Amino acid sequence: MKTKASIVVMSHLSDAQSLLKYTAPRILTKSINSEIDFAKYVILRCKGDLTKEIDADELWEDYVNR
Repeated sequence: MKTKASIVVMSHLSDAQSLLKYTAPRILTKSINSEIDFAKYVILRCKGDLTKEIDADELWEDYVNR
């Protein structure tokens, strides 16, 4: 069965976040989760097409201010 790459990547990022709850020191968890959430945000904004060129700073501002 074939699945969109964006779904697979987002699923694995979500799994990583779940694992963080049990393995990472509390102080790092928020920072790591923020990075993972931003990666998911980029995937969604690009509609799964990770070959698109983006302005990462602009997307970060959108992400932070949403």
